[in-house]
Amino acid sequence: MLHDAAARYLDAQISTLDVLDNRTVGIFTVASTIRLLTFGLFDLTTDVVSERATWLLRGALASYLFLLLFAWRGSRIRALEFRPDLATLLEHSQTLEGNLLRRWVAIEYIQSTEINKANLQNKARWVGVASSLLFVEGFLLSAAVVTALLL
Repeated sequence: MLHDAAARYLDAQISTLDVLDNRTVGIFTVASTIRLLTFGLFDLTTDVVSERATWLLRGALASYLFLLLFAWRGSRIRALEFRPDLATLLEHSQTLEGNLLRRWVAIEYIQSTEINKANLQNKARWVGVASSLLFVEGFLLSAAVVTALLL
């Protein structure tokens, strides 16, 4: 029972890493696309942009740059601990029997999950900040468009 629970928890951590990586790519893609489209539309449709709209665009660009920084920081956390080491497992499989070997593997899984916990929390924090900055960028770009259209 301990072995199965520890294995499921380790699998969940690996899945979480994949989800966070996919979210980072999605955030980067959306942020880059809306920034390019908005700046491109401003370039095509307006000759003079108000000072207020310019400040909003600068704010959106700054939030985009911070978004890139946090997304990059989150993407740097790539690997998780996955124990036991196969060579050690092979060695122990020759000396330990059934339930004892299974218990040892479960303990190795538990140690892996404890090591992984901090990495996943840090990655989730960085990706969460990048996600929040995507909303800030979208708001500022929208406000800049509205300001440009109304003034």
